[in-house]
Amino acid sequence: MTNLPDRLKSVVARLRSGGQVESPTGVYLREPTGLRRLPGTPELLPSLGYFGGIGASYLSVPVKGRVSQINAHLPAKFTGQVDLRGFELYAAGKPVRVEPAAQSVMQSSAAPTQPQGADPFNYGTLRTRREDGPWWTVSLAQPVEADELRVYNRRDGWGVRSRRLTIAIADADDTFHTLRSVDSDSSVERTLALVSRLTGRDVGREVLESEDASRQAHVEIVADLARLAEKGLLTDDAEEQRLLTALVPTRLAEDATLSDDEWALAGHLLAAERLRVPATATSMQAYQLVLRSTTDLRRLETAVNRAAVAIGGEEAVLTRHGFRDVGVLRKHSADYVTTMRHATELLAEQGLPAMMAYGTLLGVVRENDFLAHDDDVDMLIPLEAATREEAEPVLATLRAMIAERGWKVSRPNNQLNFHITDPATRLHIDLFPLLVGGAETTLHMEKMKLRPIATSLVLPPTELTFKGANLLAPADPEGFLAERYGPTWGTPNPFYDWPWKLSDTED
Repeated sequence: MTNLPDRLKSVVARLRSGGQVESPTGVYLREPTGLRRLPGTPELLPSLGYFGGIGASYLSVPVKGRVSQINAHLPAKFTGQVDLRGFELYAAGKPVRVEPAAQSVMQSSAAPTQPQGADPFNYGTLRTRREDGPWWTVSLAQPVEADELRVYNRRDGWGVRSRRLTIAIADADDTFHTLRSVDSDSSVERTLALVSRLTGRDVGREVLESEDASRQAHVEIVADLARLAEKGLLTDDAEEQRLLTALVPTRLAEDATLSDDEWALAGHLLAAERLRVPATATSMQAYQLVLRSTTDLRRLETAVNRAAVAIGGEEAVLTRHGFRDVGVLRKHSADYVTTMRHATELLAEQGLPAMMAYGTLLGVVRENDFLAHDDDVDMLIPLEAATREEAEPVLATLRAMIAERGWKVSRPNNQLNFHITDPATRLHIDLFPLLVGGAETTLHMEKMKLRPIATSLVLPPTELTFKGANLLAPADPEGFLAERYGPTWGTPNPFYDWPWKLSDTED
């Protein structure tokens, strides 16, 4: 604990001894939030406090000077969870690397699915239990220079847990010079000013005094914005797009749905993300709690593509990961096959046969092509590890080796898979491990759950010719596909294994 600030050493001692953990300095500081409590605010701004969890949508917090500590917390008397993907510090537009050894993490509690003290600067999960006044903090052994903190929310609908979040940042003297509450009076006022500028309406805080007046104002404002969006981009500013999302409900009563104008505005904002960051899958998953059926998904897809026409964007197809260019794999099939060959050669040097799998294998076997609605390439590698605990150190070594060879390595989640990006093609492979344990092998299957299958389905690998390249596949390709997708794997279904339950599908 020699590098830990003195004010936190006693907290760590209590953590290690199993004692009660008191909140450190900076927790429960908040910006004024009186406007949030007015009766009309939930009617006018149903998603106040929204921010996303991807490169095209996050909470940007300007920083003044050096950073010694970052706190994330909900109000002291509020019951909820701190539940984030992670942080990035930036200086002059470039990321600032913070090594795990140079930081100390504490939290009010740890959710059962997340280990205490996860590295916040490596995408994963920062999650407390559901409790009163949850908090999470990271202290840096040496303050770092930065001018921006990027905070990444959960990508799915449960990002609503962060709608009361406050970020507090301490400088080199451990003084909290930066405070950002996502539901603050400042956020409300900036949103009202933005709406006034775009629509020409005079939308002041007085409208929030009345629930009925705010409800009517919401209908009229969203209608105005939907009509304006038909003529072009409402704003190209990422922060303003985030603020406008507060007008679109991302959670509704069971018998409610979005209005036509709300669908249009949601579609516009997602299309705007694609225009600003062409490679993004968008924040589609943040609308999970209002996308309850395939009908809803198709409705959103239509809205996004109508908006794309209006703002000069590209047509998109909705996938389980979000919106992607139509047939992106097929359009660039030669480059993707080259990337698969390069990955196969790289991993073969380590004695690891890389096999086509999941959607990639499905396209090859069923259609002799990439799937039209697929958006990435999946490959499997066998590991001599029977459990996740045994696999983690092996994977860490493998990721380091791949990075040393000039490939970019990133983890999109806290699962076992990871992305490797070919420096030659700049395309990535989603690499999944097989945990080989004798007659059974464990791997990610339905909805990313780890479960065992017969090892004979995957090993030893077989070879398939795909677009002129000889590539490896599981030992029994059809058997593997039946195990993964069921007996109807031969019939296309773009909504199979959707990340959340849809009311009009069976799986």
